Amino acid sequence: MFGLKNMKIALLSRWNTSCGVSLHAELIGREWIKMGHDLIVFAPNNIRPVGKDENFVIRCYSDEGDRTRTFFYPEPFLENDYDVFVAQRLEWCPIEHLYNIFHEIKGKAKTVYVVHERKPPTNPIFYKFEWDAVVCFDDRYVNQWSKIEKFKGKIHKIPYPTGPLKVEDKQKARSKLMLDLEDKIVFSYGWAPELHVIPILPALKDVSKIVDFKYIVLVDPDCKVNFPELDFIEVYHKRATMDEIYSYLHASDACILHKEKHEVRKGEAVVSSSVLMCLGSLTPILTSDTEFVSFLKGEVIKYKDLNDLKRKLIGILKREIDVNKVRAAAKKYVMRNSPKVIAKRFIELFNSI
Repeated sequence: MFGLKNMKIALLSRWNTSCGVSLHAELIGREWIKMGHDLIVFAPNNIRPVGKDENFVIRCYSDEGDRTRTFFYPEPFLENDYDVFVAQRLEWCPIEHLYNIFHEIKGKAKTVYVVHERKPPTNPIFYKFEWDAVVCFDDRYVNQWSKIEKFKGKIHKIPYPTGPLKVEDKQKARSKLMLDLEDKIVFSYGWAPELHVIPILPALKDVSKIVDFKYIVLVDPDCKVNFPELDFIEVYHKRATMDEIYSYLHASDACILHKEKHEVRKGEAVVSSSVLMCLGSLTPILTSDTEFVSFLKGEVIKYKDLNDLKRKLIGILKREIDVNKVRAAAKKYVMRNSPKVIAKRFIELFNSI
C-alpha cells in the first residue's frame, strides 16, 4: 500500500457531535477529502448533533453515552472496501461486536488506533485488538502507552490538530451577529456550564464592577442549568457549529475556557479540544492552569485561580495587557498543527505501515 495517492480511508468515530473525539475526526477527515482521498465514517447514533451528516457517514452502532439502546450493524464494515481503518475511542462502541469482525477488517486494510483515553482502559477485550499503528498526541500519552508490551514499536506521535487559521475583522463579525460595535465582549461556550461557566461567575461579577463588558455564553439547548440574573451575561441555547463559534470568537475581545482542577485525576493525560479548536481564531484565550493545557506555553493566557483570572481579564479589557505576543505564539502553533498539516502526517503514517 506504500505510496497510494488516493486512499480509501474508513474512520470509526463520533462525527458531527459536540465532543473532542468528533472534532478530531472532522478536522482531519475533511482535510483528507480535500486532499483527494475517499472517506467513509462509521459513526454511532448522535447524542449531541451539531451538523447535518454528509453522504459518507454511516451510523451503524450505539454510543456509550446513550444507554437506552445497544446495537451494532457489522454489514457496513464488511461490505465496504477501504485501504486504511482508523478507530478512535474504541470503548464508546460495542467493543465485543467489533472484535468479532476485526480479523475481516485486518484482512483488507491497515489498522490504526488513535488514543483519546486519559489512561489505558481496563477492559481486557481492548487489548485483543492487533493494531498496525497506535497514535498518541504527545509525550504524556506516549509514556503511558509505551509501557504496554503489546503496543511497543507501534506508537507514533501526532499532535491533536488545532482549528484552522481563520481571522475576521471584529466589527464585521459583530455586525453579522448583531452585537453592539462598542461593547467589550467576553465569550465562552460548552455543554457543561455547571463546570465551565457557573464557577467563574462570582469573579466575572467582580470584574463587571470595574470595567463594563458583555459576557456571551453558548450552551446546549437541553441545558437545565439555572443561570443567575446578572446584567452582564447573555446566555444563548444552541449547538453551534465550528464556523458559528469562530464568528463569536472573532467578535470577542477575549474567550474564557475554564476547567476545574478536579476534572483530571492524577496520572491522566488530557488535552483541551476546545482550546485547540479556538486557537485558530487568534482571539486571546484565558484558561485555567490545568493538565488540559500543560503542553501549551505562551499560546494562551493561563490563570492559577479566580483572583488571577480577574486580574488578567481586567488587564485585557482595559488594554493594559498586550495580547499581541499571545496571538503571535498562537499563530505559530496553529501553523505547525493545523488540520491540513496533521492530516498530511496521518497520510505519511498510512504510507509507512
